[in-house]
Amino acid sequence: MVGASSYGARTSSSGHVIITKDVDVPLKDRDILLIEDIYDSGNTLFVVRELLDVHTPRSVEICAFLWKEKKERVREIPVKYIGFQIPDVFVVGYGLDYNQKYRNLPCIGILKKEMYT
Repeated sequence: MVGASSYGARTSSSGHVIITKDVDVPLKDRDILLIEDIYDSGNTLFVVRELLDVHTPRSVEICAFLWKEKKERVREIPVKYIGFQIPDVFVVGYGLDYNQKYRNLPCIGILKKEMYT
């Protein structure tokens, strides 16, 4: 398992990715399925993919639970499997949070702007 964050207390990626947990099992010559919660700017996914490549796996495929529809991304990363496409809005719930809140919601919803402005 790898942990990474780029939002913090913001509703868009800060552009600065923090690795919160590195790989703790050997990946050399293994086939890896990287599961991303939400594909947004592409920054976090790019950094995590680079981290995995250091461990020399045989292959890496990417699955994104949510694919945020954007006109432009900072980094375009090929994603093989997509769960759901969503508009370019800030969502919370089902593990996704805003400033460590709302991640325990049993659904995914759009966070109202008055909650963070």
